[in-house]
Amino acid sequence: MDKPKSSSTPFFVAFVLGALLCITVAMLATWADLESAFYGFDRRGSTPIRNLHCPILLNRHETGVVSVKLSNTADHKLSPAARAEFSSPLTSISTLESVELAPGESKTVTWTIGPENIDLERFIFSNIYIYAFYPLPDQESSCGTFVVDLPIPGSVLLWTMVLLGLAGMIGGLFKLNRSEPLSTSRLARALRPLGFLTIVVTLALAVALAGWWVQAVLLLAVTLMVVVVIVNYVYVRLGL
Repeated sequence: MDKPKSSSTPFFVAFVLGALLCITVAMLATWADLESAFYGFDRRGSTPIRNLHCPILLNRHETGVVSVKLSNTADHKLSPAARAEFSSPLTSISTLESVELAPGESKTVTWTIGPENIDLERFIFSNIYIYAFYPLPDQESSCGTFVVDLPIPGSVLLWTMVLLGLAGMIGGLFKLNRSEPLSTSRLARALRPLGFLTIVVTLALAVALAGWWVQAVLLLAVTLMVVVVIVNYVYVRLGL
């Protein structure tokens, strides 16, 4: 049975809008982490912290939680300490937390950030340093939070953008695959680069949300190059 014919324009618009939403989220998350890496915190740690979590988006009036998981991999009791520094318009705010861990035990240490930590107009920066406690090395990482001027919680805005973006890209690509506004061969050639763009944008989004800003910068650069190539390919070579 032949597939029903339908106009591809709404599906293409949905794809473009979805891609723009995903790229926007990835850029905001990467921008905040990049700014945090160069904010001016003292750098002392020899190894990075693998499980530091910061809010990605907050509005200007809400608070969020920064957390880090401390684990004891030794066969004896440990009492590691974590020093947290947070941005502030005047000077950084610091606090020291110490926990006791039995062998094999893990605990999550949390701090609250809010409007008092906003600096450079749109960012909150966090830096966590875990002091060395044999056999554990000292560790350090920083992360950034982007501040938005909207009356809704940052987490709601974030996941709304992510879900709508992914739905727009994947749903738009799926519907384009089922529409036939052009000859089958031309449509197939147009869908292949869009499918590749979907993969790259999704990877950039996932890496940015994970806080790996170096890899996110590289993937966003690749995304930009892919967009330029696709625009040239679709509109010049295929004449869409």
